[in-house]
Amino acid sequence: MDFKAQLMDKMKTAMKARDSVRVSTLRYLLSEVKNTEIDEGELTEERILKLIAKQVKQMKEGIESFKLAGNADAIEEETQKIAILEEFLPEQMSDEAIAAIVAEVLASTEERNMGKLMGMVMAKVSGKADGNRVSAAVKSALA
Repeated sequence: MDFKAQLMDKMKTAMKARDSVRVSTLRYLLSEVKNTEIDEGELTEERILKLIAKQVKQMKEGIESFKLAGNADAIEEETQKIAILEEFLPEQMSDEAIAAIVAEVLASTEERNMGKLMGMVMAKVSGKADGNRVSAAVKSALA
């Protein structure tokens, strides 16, 4: 079964369970997938996972805005949505694993340019680590 079909099945299950937050989150995700497919053509599972990661990142940034505004209800709702979307993402790497990959990349190259190192490390972690965490690990390794 392809990934979009799995998302549809999960949404149907949520509808039967009357889980409105899960239903709205999955509907939103499916609409984002469909809109992206209109622009780019059929999406692979990897591309859908990148899309989910992008949505999670945007929601986390939204939570920061809600904290500044003092909107506790919106923070709670966004947190629930993030938890639902993160179920579909691969397990995130630990900081120690990220540091090990950074050390491996630094050992294999003479490059000390932050941007180029980030590109090399991000290619190795491929969606299993947030860019901010990778950036922090590269900065600490270069310091």
